[in-house]
Amino acid sequence: MVPSPAGAAQQHPRQAENLMATPRNLEITADPAFETQLREAGLLDFEALFTRPDLQPVKAALAARQTLKLALPQGITVYIKRYPKLRKPGLLKRASAPSPAKREWMALTMLGHAKVPTIRPLALMEQCEGNHTVAAALITLGLDAPQTLEDIARDAAVPAARKHAITRELARITRLMHDTGINHRDYYLVHIRVGAGDSLFITDLNRADLRKVVPERWLVKDLAALQFSAPAKQVSRTDRARFLRAYTGRPLHASRAIIKAVIRKAERMAGHTRKKVKAGAANYHLPGSR
Repeated sequence: MVPSPAGAAQQHPRQAENLMATPRNLEITADPAFETQLREAGLLDFEALFTRPDLQPVKAALAARQTLKLALPQGITVYIKRYPKLRKPGLLKRASAPSPAKREWMALTMLGHAKVPTIRPLALMEQCEGNHTVAAALITLGLDAPQTLEDIARDAAVPAARKHAITRELARITRLMHDTGINHRDYYLVHIRVGAGDSLFITDLNRADLRKVVPERWLVKDLAALQFSAPAKQVSRTDRARFLRAYTGRPLHASRAIIKAVIRKAERMAGHTRKKVKAGAANYHLPGSR
């Protein structure tokens, strides 16, 4: 492992959790600070959540997952990830493996406790059969962060000083996420939101792995995903090197092995994506999606 860089972590509200009384096969955990608002909005009615027509899609619906949002009368917006039909774990996976909704809830909670800037989880709902979750939903608080880091990276007019500051902050929160024991698995620039003062927030953690120590191969995968998703025309080799140096906290020559591994992995990801696009695959993200 490479050493952590210095830098204080951003503040993030610490969530208290409340496991409410529910039917035997349904578990609902909610943030007490928002439980009343969610209940009044009907968002803690698990069955109704999957059929109500007033939820606005923010990503193209997939059979396994839908992402939607709802503006509440209190002036806040919440986001809902619905998993209507979850497959049973394969033979090589533990029967008690968490659902994608619970995995993201746990990851967001861990990041919040570690002061990594991310989304605030509000409610987790899981319908179970035995030890297996068959359907689930996650509700999170909307961010005041209208742009993605991909949007910023594609803007050739961004001043160098601003670009450098964003690079340092991205390296800091990435390192802090990994030191917390989480690797993202979908760590692309589009999953980093940008708020006021270029504050950055890590989002979309439904595939994240939660560990005591993140193995180097998974650090490399996350770092390669960032490199792969950075537009080549606007993000120079110097920009990429600056990020990796800030992430490792060491001179580049002292981190040569991991840097080479990141470059090789990013190249493989690019080649794989070219094959998928050639075969007709499409990006499921809608313009302006969270």
